[in-house]
Amino acid sequence: MKLFASDLDGTLLNRNHQSDHRINEGIEKIFEAGHIFTVCTGRNLSLTRSAGLVDTFLIGMNGACILDKAGHIISSHPMDKETIRLLLFETPYKFEYQTFDEIYTTGDEVTFTKIYMQNQRMRNREVQKNMEKNLRKYHFQCDPFDILSKDIYKVNLHCTHKDMYQEIEELSKHYADKIVNAPSVTSLAEITGFGVTKGNAVKELADFLHIRDEDVYVYGDGLNDLSMLKRFEHSYCPSTGTVQAKEAASYQIGPYDEYSVISHMLENL
Repeated sequence: MKLFASDLDGTLLNRNHQSDHRINEGIEKIFEAGHIFTVCTGRNLSLTRSAGLVDTFLIGMNGACILDKAGHIISSHPMDKETIRLLLFETPYKFEYQTFDEIYTTGDEVTFTKIYMQNQRMRNREVQKNMEKNLRKYHFQCDPFDILSKDIYKVNLHCTHKDMYQEIEELSKHYADKIVNAPSVTSLAEITGFGVTKGNAVKELADFLHIRDEDVYVYGDGLNDLSMLKRFEHSYCPSTGTVQAKEAASYQIGPYDEYSVISHMLENL
């Protein structure tokens, strides 16, 4: 039995950041052949569901949760309250605090939406519509103590300038025993608890399913995919991926928007 694990945006999904018949049919063929497919994404559960995928295993929020095909939790790794308190009260930033299905921020909707839409670099109306839909899952101007009372699994921050991202990098280095910052791109900070990475989560799922490392195939294009691309022998990056992901992967395949990922999986059943 093999385990196929794939990032979503820029890897498995089409250019509209959505799944479609060809992708879903391919995933079903993987299961029908007796293998396992898992999404491995930085998205939380609600944002993952909005991509239109068929039922599948799910590694969400950069490894903070692992669910089986039926949606049952295999494992979860919430951030500790001390870290959340630090980010809420001892930094000047309006972070996005993610639970399984919701996203909370102390920031206001107008400012956040402007930054969010600029960072997404809309290429067509369909992508813009999807992003606008995703914004409905956010809760703005939240009471910080209310956020602190929730189980938070991942914290995001859209960085509006280079110095801002560097400050977050320094913060993550200073608290390296508490947090990991594994962004998909350098304009976005993506913070999880200590030891929580995509690479560790794929390994955890493989062990749970009694699948050997040599039977694990991983696919990713971004900086938050590096931990799994470096960890497994069968690691693949689309030719459209970041330079860092290409260097970390064992192999390169075709452009993500030509269905190279699902096609490669089906060729290796």
